[in-house]
Amino acid sequence: MNDNKTPSIIRWTKSDYGKLSYAVRMFNKKVRELESLDKNVLPDEFNYQELKDTIYSRKELNRVLKSLRKFSNNESQQKAIKLEGGEEITRWEYSELKKAQKRAISTIQEKARGIVESDTNVIGDLEFKQLMRTKESIEDLFNRLGSEFKRTAKRTLSWGKNDYELWRAQIYRDNYMNKVLIHMSEYDNYELLVKKLNSIENPIKFYEYVQRSTVLQDLFLFYRDKATAQTYGGFTSNQEAFDYGIFEQLGIPRPKVATKRRKQFKK
Repeated sequence: MNDNKTPSIIRWTKSDYGKLSYAVRMFNKKVRELESLDKNVLPDEFNYQELKDTIYSRKELNRVLKSLRKFSNNESQQKAIKLEGGEEITRWEYSELKKAQKRAISTIQEKARGIVESDTNVIGDLEFKQLMRTKESIEDLFNRLGSEFKRTAKRTLSWGKNDYELWRAQIYRDNYMNKVLIHMSEYDNYELLVKKLNSIENPIKFYEYVQRSTVLQDLFLFYRDKATAQTYGGFTSNQEAFDYGIFEQLGIPRPKVATKRRKQFKK
């Protein structure tokens, strides 16, 4: 990944919390007001905490705030329209999906180019094929109907986030740390590994750190030697292997062993 394009983790301020909370409240209030007027084509209400948890950059926060206010304060954005495939949504939803669709296709194309540049056998690349299928479904979004439309719209909004790479890396980080807890918390010096991993705050940097490390990538790979009936694997197989992995291969400093000082007696 290009470091110059790496979004920064947002450092939330009291003002940020207040702005997002207020924007969500006003948005949901407007939805309920329109429901009371028997408007049946409306966006879903937002849950503040769930929405906040999907925002990892200030650029994305500013985009979300602007978007929520646009619906709350603009009557024309609240009107319903019918799409090519027959689905009915508000003008606001259409506008948001259209912009997300453009960002999503751009993100997918960039990832696909990266695969082409690094793999001469790209035609048979599974990830490349999956990206092309995703791109095709997102391009066809407005021709879809019902549950298929909702599913594709959700995927489009995910891929269309300004901080998509950061968001995906955060999911990877959360899942990885959960596996570390499950598989290694019983070992001595476990806290040293967790401290090292937690020190890498940016999820993209965390992902890159893990991908560069053979030890961390092979963390949970095991095989059984039929001849000796022994199980081998990453450094989670036993305490000795774990210590060797974190101290010798990852270079984490060993804890200092406290030594008793002898009392000095005057003769």
